[in-house]
Amino acid sequence: MTALTSKENEALLKLFKDFNNDYNANSISKQIGTTPRGALKILKNLHKQGLLTAKQMGKATFYKVNLKDYYAARIIETLLINEARENASRWLSEFEDLFKDLEIAIIFGSIIRQPKTANDIDLLLIFRQKNIKNVKHFISEKNKILLKPIHPIMQSRQDIMNNLNKKDPVILNALRRGYVLHGYDKLIGVIKCVTSFQ
Repeated sequence: MTALTSKENEALLKLFKDFNNDYNANSISKQIGTTPRGALKILKNLHKQGLLTAKQMGKATFYKVNLKDYYAARIIETLLINEARENASRWLSEFEDLFKDLEIAIIFGSIIRQPKTANDIDLLLIFRQKNIKNVKHFISEKNKILLKPIHPIMQSRQDIMNNLNKKDPVILNALRRGYVLHGYDKLIGVIKCVTSFQ
């Protein structure tokens, strides 16, 4: 397999994070800043490598990340890690001590888009029920020292799967526009369970 281009990586990440929508070459081209022909070439190449699945609907072919493929899942994991390191490194270190009690952590909302004007720090936290006391204690202690309060959305693994199946707009937005701070492989597992062509 050849190394992926930056646009191929961008397309893969977009297809994963916005798994709820169906993308063809024309629709993804607008998202990744290429021509429809360029996007078609990218999608066909990724499909040929087994990283995407395809489904014909009418005259168009729509694509999703092939999360059953080990290599595709590891590429997505690497892209999520890289995205967090580039865009949310401060938050990776700020919440590092919390990760031991979590399965998945995603930072989203205005704190990553407009940090100066944000009122709070939106965090989507997925963890086992037995860890709730530790998670609440950590947030309480952090809220005493952070300038902006943490606004946590606490979920169990089953809660997030139910909310994704119900297409909960807050959860979908957190995935689509947020940065995964922890639990990359577990998030891939969750998305794998709820992703399919409708």
